[in-house]
Amino acid sequence: MSEVEVVLSSPLARFADGETRFQVPAGTFREVIDKVYERHPSLRPRVADSSGAFLPFISVYVGEDNIRHFDSLDIAVEPRSTVMIMSAVAGG
Repeated sequence: MSEVEVVLSSPLARFADGETRFQVPAGTFREVIDKVYERHPSLRPRVADSSGAFLPFISVYVGEDNIRHFDSLDIAVEPRSTVMIMSAVAGG
């Protein structure tokens, strides 16, 4: 089965055994994110609320497209695509 690359921002990698890049099977975005959570269960509460909605300070992209711009999480994520999960960085 073809896979997609998942890229995590460095702050999130500590909840994913230090991984900033890994691969999961392609499918719908919902299937891809479920595989991410299966691989790294401690990541889920850091990026999504109990209903599965992404937290306000988390940005998720499929390629260059922000997942928040889609009406559904059931969009196709093609093999060899990149899914980026990024946390906002604050500073002063």
